[in-house]
Amino acid sequence: MKSNMKLWVGKKHRAQHGFTIVELLIVIVVIAILAAISLVAYNGIQQRARDSRRAQDMSTIKKALLLYDSGHGGVQRTTTFGGNGYGGWNYSAGTNWLSFLESEYGKMPVDPLNRSAGTSASDSSYFYFCYRAGTYSYTSPTVVLGYWTESKVGSPRVTFAVNDCL
Repeated sequence: MKSNMKLWVGKKHRAQHGFTIVELLIVIVVIAILAAISLVAYNGIQQRARDSRRAQDMSTIKKALLLYDSGHGGVQRTTTFGGNGYGGWNYSAGTNWLSFLESEYGKMPVDPLNRSAGTSASDSSYFYFCYRAGTYSYTSPTVVLGYWTESKVGSPRVTFAVNDCL
């Protein structure tokens, strides 16, 4: 009698080995969802990192412009974009990006992507302009320095007074 009982107990508690197809599919779906979330988060991190670098570059460029202003009695006006005559924006994607600063302060930072020198929010470049006193609503010579964000939510600008637009 004991031998029959062992046989019956052994069959009832026989262990199963391996995974079912349903279990494997659930694991694959969970891994795919986690990978998709990670990729989306990674892309956002890269954009925010470039925008952070842009903000730091604006600070560096502003310091160089203020040093140039104090040493030369003003900063150079721009003529590169906009054709003939006074004015026009200077873009980091262009060939003359703040070239007047290079001899004293080295090459100025450019946008991490630095492409296109137009006027739309899809561009990725820094921009600079020196407004003379009385231009628009500026009562003193004023520099406007900025960049376009990749998120297309605007163009942060730094505006500060200088001695003159040379």
